[in-house]
Amino acid sequence: MLFIVGVIVLLVVAMVGVLSNAGAGHPLTDFSVFGYHLTGSTGTLFLLGIAVGAVASLGFSSTSCGTAWTKLTAAARPPGMPRLVG
Repeated sequence: MLFIVGVIVLLVVAMVGVLSNAGAGHPLTDFSVFGYHLTGSTGTLFLLGIAVGAVASLGFSSTSCGTAWTKLTAAARPPGMPRLVG
């Protein structure tokens, strides 16, 4: 339950941050990342930062889960049993 409340609060804060920095009052001028010029508002930049952070978080969690799964399966094998690769 606490996880769901945290996700809802995170989404509300992200929406407020994007919408409060959107529009013509917050232009993004002369800003580029790795040669890619971003145009729009600071709200757009904030939204792109949220998306990149979410993808990085998913990648890290899948790597962590894979490592934990490998350790669990290795611990469950009887001693002397070879690892089957396939």
